[in-house]
Amino acid sequence: MTTGTHGISMRSKPFLMVTVGALALGACSTMPQREATAPTLPAAWTDVETARNEAALTDWWKGFNDPALDALVNDGLASGPSVRLAALRIKEARALSRQTLGQFLPEVSGRAGGQYTRVIDGPQLTGSFQSFVAGGGAGTVVRESEQFIGSYGPQLAWEIPLFGRIEASAIGSTANTRVALEDLRGVRAALAGDVAQAYVDYRAGQQRVAALQEAVELSRRLADIVEISAEAGFAAPADAADARRLAESTRARLPDVVLSARQAAARLAVLRGRAPGTEPESVLTALHADTPVPSYALSAAPAAPADLLRLRPDIAQAQARTLVAAAALGIARADLLPQVRLTGSIDVTDNIIGSGVPERLIQGQLGPGISIPLLDWGRRWSATKVRDAQFEQALVTYQSTVTNAVSEASLALASLAQGQERLDAARKAEASAEATARGVRASHEAGIANLADRLRAEQQLIDARVTRIGAEQSQASAAIQVYRAFGGGPPPLSRKEERALGTSALRGRQAGE
Repeated sequence: MTTGTHGISMRSKPFLMVTVGALALGACSTMPQREATAPTLPAAWTDVETARNEAALTDWWKGFNDPALDALVNDGLASGPSVRLAALRIKEARALSRQTLGQFLPEVSGRAGGQYTRVIDGPQLTGSFQSFVAGGGAGTVVRESEQFIGSYGPQLAWEIPLFGRIEASAIGSTANTRVALEDLRGVRAALAGDVAQAYVDYRAGQQRVAALQEAVELSRRLADIVEISAEAGFAAPADAADARRLAESTRARLPDVVLSARQAAARLAVLRGRAPGTEPESVLTALHADTPVPSYALSAAPAAPADLLRLRPDIAQAQARTLVAAAALGIARADLLPQVRLTGSIDVTDNIIGSGVPERLIQGQLGPGISIPLLDWGRRWSATKVRDAQFEQALVTYQSTVTNAVSEASLALASLAQGQERLDAARKAEASAEATARGVRASHEAGIANLADRLRAEQQLIDARVTRIGAEQSQASAAIQVYRAFGGGPPPLSRKEERALGTSALRGRQAGE
Protein backbone atom coordinates (compact mmCIF):
# COMPACT_ATOMS: atom_id res chain seq x y z
CA MET A 1 0.00 0.00 0.00
CA THR A 2 1.38 3.37 -0.96
CA THR A 3 1.16 6.08 1.67
CA GLY A 4 1.70 9.80 1.59
CA THR A 5 3.84 11.90 3.83
CA HIS A 6 1.15 12.07 6.50
CA GLY A 7 0.35 8.35 6.47
CA ILE A 8 -2.92 8.74 4.55
CA SER A 9 -3.70 6.14 1.94
CA MET A 10 -3.43 7.56 -1.57
CA ARG A 11 -6.46 5.48 -2.49
CA SER A 12 -8.46 7.07 0.30
CA LYS A 13 -7.62 10.64 -0.65
CA PRO A 14 -10.39 10.96 -3.28
CA PHE A 15 -12.86 9.72 -0.74
CA LEU A 16 -11.59 12.19 1.86
CA MET A 17 -11.81 14.98 -0.67
CA VAL A 18 -15.45 14.07 -1.39
CA THR A 19 -16.24 13.96 2.34
CA VAL A 20 -14.55 17.28 3.11
CA GLY A 21 -16.31 18.86 0.13
CA ALA A 22 -19.63 17.48 1.29
CA LEU A 23 -19.13 18.86 4.78
CA ALA A 24 -18.25 22.25 3.28
CA LEU A 25 -21.47 22.17 1.28
CA GLY A 26 -23.29 21.31 4.48
CA ALA A 27 -22.47 24.79 5.78
CA CYS A 28 -24.52 26.39 3.00
CA SER A 29 -27.90 27.68 4.24
CA THR A 30 -31.20 27.28 2.46
CA MET A 31 -33.17 29.20 5.09
CA PRO A 32 -35.18 32.21 3.85
CA GLN A 33 -33.75 35.61 4.74
CA ARG A 34 -37.07 37.22 5.66
CA GLU A 35 -38.19 37.35 9.28
CA ALA A 36 -41.41 38.12 11.10
CA THR A 37 -41.84 41.87 11.53
CA ALA A 38 -44.50 43.55 13.60
CA PRO A 39 -46.83 46.14 12.04
CA THR A 40 -46.78 49.77 13.14
CA LEU A 41 -48.09 50.03 16.71
CA PRO A 42 -49.63 53.04 18.49
CA ALA A 43 -47.32 54.95 20.79
CA ALA A 44 -49.87 55.07 23.64
CA TRP A 45 -53.37 54.00 24.58
CA THR A 46 -56.28 56.36 23.97
CA ASP A 47 -58.63 55.40 26.81
CA VAL A 48 -56.32 55.25 29.82
CA GLU A 49 -52.76 56.14 30.67
CA THR A 50 -49.95 53.61 30.98
CA ALA A 51 -48.71 52.93 34.51
CA ARG A 52 -46.00 50.38 33.45
CA ASN A 53 -46.53 47.90 36.26
CA GLU A 54 -45.47 44.69 34.56
CA ALA A 55 -44.59 43.10 37.90
CA ALA A 56 -48.30 42.97 38.70
CA LEU A 57 -48.91 40.85 35.61
CA THR A 58 -47.27 37.80 37.20
CA ASP A 59 -49.87 37.25 39.95
CA TRP A 60 -52.45 39.88 39.12
CA TRP A 61 -55.38 38.00 40.70
CA LYS A 62 -53.94 38.74 44.15
CA GLY A 63 -55.03 42.34 43.60
CA PHE A 64 -58.59 41.22 44.42
CA ASN A 65 -57.41 40.59 48.01
CA ASP A 66 -59.53 37.45 48.22
CA PRO A 67 -57.84 34.41 49.84
CA ALA A 68 -60.48 32.05 48.47
CA LEU A 69 -59.75 33.19 44.91
CA ASP A 70 -56.00 32.83 45.49
CA ALA A 71 -56.45 29.24 46.66
CA LEU A 72 -58.68 28.35 43.70
CA VAL A 73 -56.23 29.80 41.15
CA ASN A 74 -53.28 28.00 42.75
CA ASP A 75 -55.20 24.73 42.74
CA GLY A 76 -56.10 25.16 39.09
CA LEU A 77 -52.49 25.93 38.10
CA ALA A 78 -51.31 22.83 39.96
CA SER A 79 -53.82 20.31 38.66
CA GLY A 80 -55.97 21.83 35.91
CA PRO A 81 -56.34 19.42 32.95
CA SER A 82 -55.59 22.11 30.38
CA VAL A 83 -52.30 22.90 32.11
CA ARG A 84 -51.32 19.23 32.38
CA LEU A 85 -52.07 18.68 28.69
CA ALA A 86 -49.95 21.69 27.73
CA ALA A 87 -47.06 20.35 29.82
CA LEU A 88 -47.33 17.00 28.05
CA ARG A 89 -47.25 18.78 24.69
CA ILE A 90 -43.90 20.29 25.72
CA LYS A 91 -42.63 16.80 26.52
CA GLU A 92 -43.80 15.63 23.10
CA ALA A 93 -42.18 18.60 21.31
CA ARG A 94 -38.84 18.01 23.02
CA ALA A 95 -38.93 14.33 22.12
CA LEU A 96 -39.73 15.20 18.50
CA SER A 97 -36.83 17.65 18.51
CA ARG A 98 -34.40 14.96 19.64
CA GLN A 99 -35.86 12.57 17.08
CA THR A 100 -35.47 15.12 14.27
CA LEU A 101 -31.86 15.95 15.09
CA GLY A 102 -31.04 12.30 15.70
CA GLN A 103 -31.75 11.43 12.07
CA PHE A 104 -28.60 13.33 11.06
CA LEU A 105 -26.34 11.12 13.18
CA PRO A 106 -24.65 8.06 11.69
CA GLU A 107 -26.63 4.84 11.96
CA VAL A 108 -24.56 1.97 13.33
CA SER A 109 -26.05 -1.49 13.48
CA GLY A 110 -24.79 -5.01 14.07
CA ARG A 111 -25.22 -7.99 11.80
CA ALA A 112 -24.68 -11.69 12.42
CA GLY A 113 -25.49 -14.74 10.36
CA GLY A 114 -24.32 -18.14 9.23
CA GLN A 115 -24.62 -20.66 6.41
CA TYR A 116 -24.68 -24.40 6.95
CA THR A 117 -24.28 -26.86 4.03
CA ARG A 118 -24.47 -30.71 4.13
CA VAL A 119 -24.12 -33.18 1.29
CA ILE A 120 -27.13 -35.46 1.08
CA ASP A 121 -26.35 -37.14 -2.24
CA GLY A 122 -23.38 -36.63 -4.57
CA PRO A 123 -19.70 -35.74 -4.31
CA GLN A 124 -18.42 -34.29 -1.12
CA LEU A 125 -17.39 -30.66 -0.64
CA THR A 126 -13.86 -29.33 -0.88
CA GLY A 127 -12.29 -29.35 2.53
CA SER A 128 -11.18 -26.42 4.57
CA PHE A 129 -7.72 -24.90 4.67
CA GLN A 130 -7.20 -26.25 8.15
CA SER A 131 -8.21 -29.75 7.10
CA PHE A 132 -5.82 -29.56 4.16
CA VAL A 133 -2.91 -28.55 6.40
CA ALA A 134 -3.69 -31.07 9.06
CA GLY A 135 -4.76 -33.82 6.71
CA GLY A 136 -1.42 -35.11 5.68
CA GLY A 137 0.44 -33.71 2.77
CA ALA A 138 0.72 -31.11 0.10
CA GLY A 139 -0.92 -33.27 -2.48
CA THR A 140 -3.81 -34.28 -0.36
CA VAL A 141 -7.17 -32.66 -0.79
CA VAL A 142 -9.53 -33.30 2.05
CA ARG A 143 -13.23 -33.67 1.32
CA GLU A 144 -15.93 -32.75 3.77
CA SER A 145 -19.57 -33.76 3.90
CA GLU A 146 -20.69 -30.59 5.68
CA GLN A 147 -19.63 -26.99 6.04
CA PHE A 148 -20.66 -24.14 8.35
CA ILE A 149 -19.55 -20.52 7.85
CA GLY A 150 -20.40 -17.78 10.38
CA SER A 151 -20.15 -14.02 9.74
CA TYR A 152 -20.80 -10.91 11.83
CA GLY A 153 -19.77 -7.30 12.21
CA PRO A 154 -20.92 -3.67 12.45
CA GLN A 155 -22.49 -1.67 9.63
CA LEU A 156 -22.47 2.09 9.16
CA ALA A 157 -24.89 4.30 7.21
CA TRP A 158 -24.79 8.10 7.27
CA GLU A 159 -26.64 10.53 5.06
CA ILE A 160 -24.42 13.61 5.28
CA PRO A 161 -26.58 16.69 6.07
CA LEU A 162 -25.72 18.95 3.15
CA PHE A 163 -26.92 22.42 2.20
CA GLY A 164 -28.03 23.51 5.64
CA ARG A 165 -30.35 20.58 6.32
CA ILE A 166 -29.16 20.25 9.90
CA GLU A 167 -29.38 24.03 10.44
CA ALA A 168 -32.96 24.17 9.18
CA SER A 169 -33.95 21.12 11.20
CA ALA A 170 -32.37 22.51 14.36
CA ILE A 171 -34.14 25.85 13.92
CA GLY A 172 -37.46 24.15 13.23
CA SER A 173 -37.13 21.80 16.21
CA THR A 174 -36.21 24.60 18.58
CA ALA A 175 -39.07 26.76 17.30
CA ASN A 176 -41.54 23.88 17.62
CA THR A 177 -40.51 23.42 21.24
CA ARG A 178 -40.93 27.14 21.80
CA VAL A 179 -44.45 26.92 20.40
CA ALA A 180 -45.24 24.30 23.05
CA LEU A 181 -43.61 26.37 25.80
CA GLU A 182 -45.58 29.46 24.85
CA ASP A 183 -48.70 27.31 24.67
CA LEU A 184 -48.17 26.31 28.29
CA ARG A 185 -47.61 29.93 29.29
CA GLY A 186 -50.78 30.93 27.47
CA VAL A 187 -52.80 28.08 28.97
CA ARG A 188 -51.69 28.98 32.49
CA ALA A 189 -52.56 32.63 31.91
CA ALA A 190 -55.94 31.68 30.44
CA LEU A 191 -56.66 29.31 33.33
CA ALA A 192 -55.95 32.00 35.91
CA GLY A 193 -58.29 34.35 34.05
CA ASP A 194 -60.99 31.70 33.65
CA VAL A 195 -60.90 30.75 37.33
CA ALA A 196 -61.01 34.40 38.38
CA GLN A 197 -63.93 35.10 36.01
CA ALA A 198 -65.87 32.04 37.23
CA TYR A 199 -65.27 33.12 40.82
CA VAL A 200 -66.50 36.66 40.11
CA ASP A 201 -69.57 35.25 38.34
CA TYR A 202 -70.25 32.94 41.28
CA ARG A 203 -70.02 35.73 43.86
CA ALA A 204 -72.20 38.01 41.72
CA GLY A 205 -74.76 35.23 41.33
CA GLN A 206 -74.64 34.54 45.04
CA GLN A 207 -75.32 38.19 45.86
CA ARG A 208 -78.09 38.43 43.23
CA VAL A 209 -79.81 35.36 44.63
CA ALA A 210 -79.85 36.88 48.12
CA ALA A 211 -81.15 40.22 46.81
CA LEU A 212 -83.82 38.65 44.61
CA GLN A 213 -84.99 36.35 47.39
CA GLU A 214 -85.56 39.42 49.52
CA ALA A 215 -87.26 41.16 46.59
CA VAL A 216 -89.53 38.15 46.04
CA GLU A 217 -90.62 38.23 49.67
CA LEU A 218 -91.26 42.00 49.59
CA SER A 219 -93.21 41.85 46.31
CA ARG A 220 -95.31 38.97 47.66
CA ARG A 221 -96.15 40.93 50.79
CA LEU A 222 -97.01 43.99 48.69
CA ALA A 223 -99.32 41.93 46.45
CA ASP A 224 -101.05 40.47 49.49
CA ILE A 225 -101.65 43.94 50.96
CA VAL A 226 -103.03 45.34 47.70
CA GLU A 227 -105.31 42.33 47.26
CA ILE A 228 -106.68 42.74 50.78
CA SER A 229 -107.22 46.43 50.10
CA ALA A 230 -109.03 45.62 46.84
CA GLU A 231 -111.30 43.14 48.63
CA ALA A 232 -112.11 45.85 51.19
CA GLY A 233 -112.83 48.37 48.47
CA PHE A 234 -109.85 50.61 49.24
CA ALA A 235 -107.90 49.67 46.03
CA ALA A 236 -108.87 48.89 42.49
CA PRO A 237 -108.81 45.24 41.37
CA ALA A 238 -106.47 46.29 38.52
CA ASP A 239 -103.94 47.53 41.11
CA ALA A 240 -104.15 44.18 42.90
CA ALA A 241 -103.59 42.30 39.63
CA ASP A 242 -100.67 44.55 38.78
CA ALA A 243 -99.11 44.00 42.22
CA ARG A 244 -99.46 40.23 41.82
CA ARG A 245 -97.94 40.45 38.33
CA LEU A 246 -94.96 42.31 39.77
CA ALA A 247 -94.54 39.67 42.48
CA GLU A 248 -94.64 36.77 40.04
CA SER A 249 -92.33 38.55 37.59
CA THR A 250 -89.80 39.05 40.38
CA ARG A 251 -90.06 35.42 41.41
CA ALA A 252 -89.60 34.31 37.76
CA ARG A 253 -86.18 36.05 37.71
CA LEU A 254 -84.86 33.96 40.59
CA PRO A 255 -84.37 30.52 38.89
CA ASP A 256 -82.12 31.96 36.18
CA VAL A 257 -79.94 33.68 38.76
CA VAL A 258 -79.71 30.50 40.86
CA LEU A 259 -78.76 28.49 37.77
CA SER A 260 -76.14 31.08 36.80
CA ALA A 261 -74.49 30.80 40.22
CA ARG A 262 -74.47 26.99 40.02
CA GLN A 263 -72.97 27.08 36.54
CA ALA A 264 -70.18 29.31 37.80
CA ALA A 265 -69.50 26.91 40.67
CA ALA A 266 -69.42 24.00 38.22
CA ARG A 267 -66.94 25.88 36.01
CA LEU A 268 -64.71 26.44 39.02
CA ALA A 269 -64.63 22.70 39.65
CA VAL A 270 -64.06 21.67 36.02
CA LEU A 271 -61.30 24.21 35.44
CA ARG A 272 -59.42 22.70 38.39
CA GLY A 273 -59.85 19.13 37.17
CA ARG A 274 -62.68 18.16 39.52
CA ALA A 275 -66.14 16.84 38.86
CA PRO A 276 -68.88 19.16 40.17
CA GLY A 277 -70.04 17.95 43.54
CA THR A 278 -66.64 16.60 44.63
CA GLU A 279 -65.19 19.78 46.13
CA PRO A 280 -63.30 19.44 49.43
CA GLU A 281 -65.06 20.67 52.53
CA SER A 282 -62.65 23.59 52.89
CA VAL A 283 -63.54 24.87 49.41
CA LEU A 284 -67.27 24.47 50.01
CA THR A 285 -67.01 26.41 53.27
CA ALA A 286 -65.21 29.25 51.50
CA LEU A 287 -67.71 29.32 48.63
CA HIS A 288 -70.77 29.25 50.87
CA ALA A 289 -69.55 32.23 52.89
CA ASP A 290 -71.49 35.43 52.29
CA THR A 291 -68.76 37.38 50.49
CA PRO A 292 -69.27 40.43 48.27
CA VAL A 293 -68.20 40.55 44.64
CA PRO A 294 -64.41 41.07 44.60
CA SER A 295 -63.31 44.42 43.25
CA TYR A 296 -60.08 45.52 41.59
CA ALA A 297 -58.91 49.14 41.70
CA LEU A 298 -57.32 49.17 38.25
CA SER A 299 -57.35 52.50 36.40
CA ALA A 300 -54.31 52.35 34.10
CA ALA A 301 -52.75 50.07 31.51
CA PRO A 302 -49.96 47.89 32.97
CA ALA A 303 -47.80 48.20 29.83
CA ALA A 304 -47.42 50.12 26.56
CA PRO A 305 -48.67 48.79 23.19
CA ALA A 306 -45.16 47.80 22.06
CA ASP A 307 -44.73 45.69 25.19
CA LEU A 308 -47.39 43.28 23.97
CA LEU A 309 -44.84 41.75 21.56
CA ARG A 310 -43.04 40.09 24.47
CA LEU A 311 -45.87 39.84 26.98
CA ARG A 312 -48.50 38.00 24.92
CA PRO A 313 -47.95 34.23 24.58
CA ASP A 314 -49.96 34.06 21.36
CA ILE A 315 -47.65 36.61 19.70
CA ALA A 316 -44.58 34.64 20.77
CA GLN A 317 -46.25 31.50 19.44
CA ALA A 318 -47.00 33.11 16.09
CA GLN A 319 -43.40 34.25 15.80
CA ALA A 320 -42.14 30.75 16.60
CA ARG A 321 -44.47 29.30 13.97
CA THR A 322 -42.86 31.55 11.35
CA LEU A 323 -39.55 29.89 12.22
CA VAL A 324 -41.15 26.45 11.93
CA ALA A 325 -42.45 27.37 8.47
CA ALA A 326 -39.08 28.87 7.49
CA ALA A 327 -37.31 25.67 8.54
CA ALA A 328 -39.72 23.56 6.49
CA LEU A 329 -38.99 25.78 3.48
CA GLY A 330 -35.25 25.42 4.04
CA ILE A 331 -35.51 21.62 4.15
CA ALA A 332 -37.64 21.59 0.99
CA ARG A 333 -35.00 23.68 -0.80
CA ALA A 334 -32.26 21.34 0.37
CA ASP A 335 -34.20 18.39 -1.05
CA LEU A 336 -33.70 19.88 -4.53
CA LEU A 337 -29.95 19.37 -4.22
CA PRO A 338 -27.83 16.19 -4.30
CA GLN A 339 -27.65 13.90 -1.30
CA VAL A 340 -24.51 12.05 -0.28
CA ARG A 341 -24.77 8.83 1.70
CA LEU A 342 -21.79 7.18 3.35
CA THR A 343 -21.97 3.43 3.94
CA GLY A 344 -19.45 1.03 5.42
CA SER A 345 -19.13 -2.27 7.19
CA ILE A 346 -16.66 -4.65 8.85
CA ASP A 347 -17.36 -8.31 8.08
CA VAL A 348 -15.76 -11.05 10.15
CA THR A 349 -16.11 -14.52 8.59
CA ASP A 350 -15.29 -17.60 10.69
CA ASN A 351 -14.75 -21.16 9.49
CA ILE A 352 -16.71 -23.22 11.95
CA ILE A 353 -16.97 -26.57 10.15
CA GLY A 354 -15.17 -27.70 7.01
CA SER A 355 -15.29 -24.46 5.07
CA GLY A 356 -13.11 -23.67 2.12
CA VAL A 357 -11.96 -20.37 3.67
CA PRO A 358 -9.29 -19.70 6.26
CA GLU A 359 -10.13 -19.87 9.93
CA ARG A 360 -11.04 -16.16 10.14
CA LEU A 361 -11.37 -13.54 7.43
CA ILE A 362 -11.88 -9.84 8.28
CA GLN A 363 -12.90 -7.41 5.55
CA GLY A 364 -13.71 -3.71 5.75
CA GLN A 365 -15.70 -1.62 3.27
CA LEU A 366 -16.33 2.11 3.15
CA GLY A 367 -17.66 4.25 0.35
CA PRO A 368 -19.86 7.22 -0.51
CA GLY A 369 -22.91 7.29 -2.73
CA ILE A 370 -24.55 10.29 -4.32
CA SER A 371 -28.21 10.74 -5.15
CA ILE A 372 -29.33 13.47 -7.52
CA PRO A 373 -33.05 14.23 -8.05
CA LEU A 374 -33.90 13.94 -11.72
CA LEU A 375 -37.34 12.72 -12.71
CA ASP A 376 -38.97 13.80 -9.45
CA TRP A 377 -37.34 17.23 -9.43
CA GLY A 378 -40.63 18.83 -10.47
CA ARG A 379 -42.41 17.34 -7.48
CA ARG A 380 -39.71 18.61 -5.16
CA TRP A 381 -39.84 22.07 -6.76
CA SER A 382 -43.60 22.15 -6.20
CA ALA A 383 -42.99 21.19 -2.57
CA THR A 384 -40.79 24.27 -2.15
CA LYS A 385 -43.58 26.43 -3.58
CA VAL A 386 -46.01 24.93 -1.07
CA ARG A 387 -43.61 25.56 1.81
CA ASP A 388 -42.93 29.10 0.58
CA ALA A 389 -46.67 29.85 0.54
CA GLN A 390 -47.00 28.43 4.06
CA PHE A 391 -44.10 30.60 5.21
CA GLU A 392 -45.80 33.67 3.74
CA GLN A 393 -49.00 32.72 5.52
CA ALA A 394 -47.11 32.42 8.81
CA LEU A 395 -45.68 35.92 8.36
CA VAL A 396 -49.14 37.35 7.69
CA THR A 397 -50.58 35.42 10.63
CA TYR A 398 -47.93 36.90 12.90
CA GLN A 399 -48.82 40.44 11.89
CA SER A 400 -52.52 39.67 12.24
CA THR A 401 -51.92 38.23 15.72
CA VAL A 402 -50.13 41.42 16.76
CA THR A 403 -52.92 43.70 15.47
CA ASN A 404 -55.58 41.54 17.11
CA ALA A 405 -53.69 41.67 20.40
CA VAL A 406 -53.51 45.47 20.27
CA SER A 407 -57.22 45.60 19.45
CA GLU A 408 -58.11 43.29 22.35
CA ALA A 409 -56.02 45.32 24.77
CA SER A 410 -57.49 48.59 23.55
CA LEU A 411 -61.08 47.33 23.85
CA ALA A 412 -60.36 45.88 27.30
CA LEU A 413 -59.03 49.24 28.48
CA ALA A 414 -62.07 51.02 26.99
CA SER A 415 -64.37 48.58 28.78
CA LEU A 416 -62.47 49.22 32.00
CA ALA A 417 -62.92 52.96 31.70
CA GLN A 418 -66.62 52.75 30.81
CA GLY A 419 -67.22 50.12 33.45
CA GLN A 420 -65.87 52.39 36.16
CA GLU A 421 -68.32 55.12 35.15
CA ARG A 422 -71.16 52.59 35.18
CA LEU A 423 -70.13 51.34 38.62
CA ASP A 424 -69.93 54.88 40.03
CA ALA A 425 -73.42 55.65 38.72
CA ALA A 426 -74.82 52.38 40.11
CA ARG A 427 -73.37 53.06 43.54
CA LYS A 428 -74.82 56.57 43.57
CA ALA A 429 -78.22 55.21 42.50
CA GLU A 430 -78.10 52.64 45.30
CA ALA A 431 -77.14 55.32 47.81
CA SER A 432 -80.09 57.44 46.66
CA ALA A 433 -82.45 54.47 46.85
CA GLU A 434 -81.22 53.69 50.34
CA ALA A 435 -81.77 57.30 51.42
CA THR A 436 -85.30 57.15 50.00
CA ALA A 437 -85.95 53.86 51.78
CA ARG A 438 -84.76 55.31 55.09
CA GLY A 439 -87.11 58.28 54.68
CA VAL A 440 -90.10 56.08 53.85
CA ARG A 441 -89.30 53.82 56.82
CA ALA A 442 -89.28 56.83 59.11
CA SER A 443 -92.55 58.09 57.58
CA HIS A 444 -94.14 54.69 57.99
CA GLU A 445 -93.08 54.45 61.62
CA ALA A 446 -94.53 57.95 62.16
CA GLY A 447 -97.79 56.89 60.52
CA ILE A 448 -97.40 59.22 57.54
CA ALA A 449 -96.62 56.60 54.84
CA ASN A 450 -98.50 53.34 54.47
CA LEU A 451 -96.98 49.88 54.30
CA ALA A 452 -97.36 49.69 50.53
CA ASP A 453 -95.21 52.81 50.11
CA ARG A 454 -92.56 51.31 52.36
CA LEU A 455 -92.53 48.03 50.47
CA ARG A 456 -92.22 49.86 47.16
CA ALA A 457 -89.24 51.82 48.49
CA GLU A 458 -87.63 48.59 49.71
CA GLN A 459 -88.24 47.03 46.28
CA GLN A 460 -86.56 49.98 44.56
CA LEU A 461 -83.61 49.65 46.93
CA ILE A 462 -83.24 45.96 46.08
CA ASP A 463 -83.42 46.70 42.36
CA ALA A 464 -80.69 49.32 42.79
CA ARG A 465 -78.63 46.77 44.73
CA VAL A 466 -78.98 44.17 41.97
CA THR A 467 -77.91 46.80 39.43
CA ARG A 468 -74.88 47.66 41.56
CA ILE A 469 -73.94 43.98 41.85
CA GLY A 470 -74.07 43.67 38.08
CA ALA A 471 -71.89 46.76 37.70
CA GLU A 472 -69.36 45.34 40.16
CA GLN A 473 -69.32 42.09 38.23
CA SER A 474 -68.77 43.94 34.95
CA GLN A 475 -65.97 46.04 36.40
CA ALA A 476 -64.19 43.01 37.88
CA SER A 477 -64.58 41.21 34.56
CA ALA A 478 -63.10 44.23 32.77
CA ALA A 479 -60.06 44.17 35.06
CA ILE A 480 -59.62 40.45 34.40
CA GLN A 481 -59.91 41.03 30.65
CA VAL A 482 -57.26 43.74 30.79
CA TYR A 483 -54.75 41.41 32.39
CA ARG A 484 -55.65 38.66 29.95
CA ALA A 485 -55.20 41.07 27.05
CA PHE A 486 -51.73 41.94 28.32
CA GLY A 487 -50.67 38.32 28.72
CA GLY A 488 -50.76 38.40 32.49
CA GLY A 489 -50.15 35.07 34.14
CA PRO A 490 -47.85 33.03 36.38
CA PRO A 491 -44.13 32.81 35.57
CA PRO A 492 -42.76 29.97 33.38
CA LEU A 493 -42.30 26.56 34.96
CA SER A 494 -39.05 24.71 35.39
CA ARG A 495 -38.63 21.36 33.65
CA LYS A 496 -39.13 19.59 36.96
CA GLU A 497 -42.42 21.41 37.50
CA GLU A 498 -43.50 20.61 33.93
CA ARG A 499 -42.95 16.88 34.50
CA ALA A 500 -44.77 17.02 37.85
CA LEU A 501 -47.89 18.45 36.21
CA GLY A 502 -48.61 15.23 34.34
CA THR A 503 -47.91 12.81 37.16
CA SER A 504 -48.01 13.95 40.78
CA ALA A 505 -51.15 16.08 40.51
CA LEU A 506 -53.09 13.29 38.86
CA ARG A 507 -51.94 10.69 41.41
CA GLY A 508 -52.83 12.99 44.26
CA ARG A 509 -56.30 13.55 42.85
CA GLN A 510 -56.87 9.81 42.34
CA ALA A 511 -55.80 9.14 45.91
CA GLY A 512 -58.84 11.11 47.05
CA GLU A 513 -57.28 14.21 48.55
